[in-house]
Amino acid sequence: MDQAELKQHIRNTILTVFAEREMYYFPVAVSARHVHLSKQDFQQLFGTGKTMTRVKNLSQPGQFACEEKVELLGPKGTIKNVRVLGPERKETQVEISVSDSFVLGLKPEIRMSGDINGTPGCILSGPEGKITLKQGVIVAARHVHMSEKQAISYGIKDGDMISIKTPLPREGIIGGIIVRVADNFDLEVHLDTDEANGNGILYGTILEKETVKANNLTGQKLDHSGQTFELITERDINNALARGEKTLYYTAGGLISPAAADRAKEKGINLCRLHG
Repeated sequence: MDQAELKQHIRNTILTVFAEREMYYFPVAVSARHVHLSKQDFQQLFGTGKTMTRVKNLSQPGQFACEEKVELLGPKGTIKNVRVLGPERKETQVEISVSDSFVLGLKPEIRMSGDINGTPGCILSGPEGKITLKQGVIVAARHVHMSEKQAISYGIKDGDMISIKTPLPREGIIGGIIVRVADNFDLEVHLDTDEANGNGILYGTILEKETVKANNLTGQKLDHSGQTFELITERDINNALARGEKTLYYTAGGLISPAAADRAKEKGINLCRLHG
């Protein structure tokens, strides 16, 4: 365990102890643009037989930054020196910010990592070749990584959504943060550079929890103070995707259009009826 990993371990142990005493805080990491590559695509870009060159470990166990970088080419512009992250993935994925999507000339799709069906593609250029992605460029939805033990201490589970308070001078609330729980995860909220810069958040900032929305809520009586729909349309589903939300609520007598129901099922959006 290197010094950075030791500091993270100590920090998260302390925060877990706080959570067991019902004081809930989350460390924040700022995620810059990066690329995950399949083995085949990596070798096409950097050479046959070439393997990833580890530069440093990242905050999530088993993840690391590589020496290798690529250039992204879109319909409108290019972005150079985009870092490759390891280890290799089954499918190549490019994670950028909304601002980056404007530079490249792509329509941003806010998705969870791995959810790339129907997303835009681009060209990746490396020292030994180029590849053309038909899909795989996403703007990562805001999320928090947690281990099973940490999730139990925080009283939340995989698929829940949390909100956190942002600091002065841009005090506010960031909501719709999707909880991801796995044994190989460690406590950390991930925001992209646009979100972090817009809220004055630096890497390593620790923020207090505001609210939690549980998953799998359909048919339950809820204390819900957010937007409630009388009619959910396909446009509402698309707007929720753009905001990174995974749940929409409708009144006891509300309706869901057929197109909205199909779109929600396709994209994994929960449609929850509020009982009176």
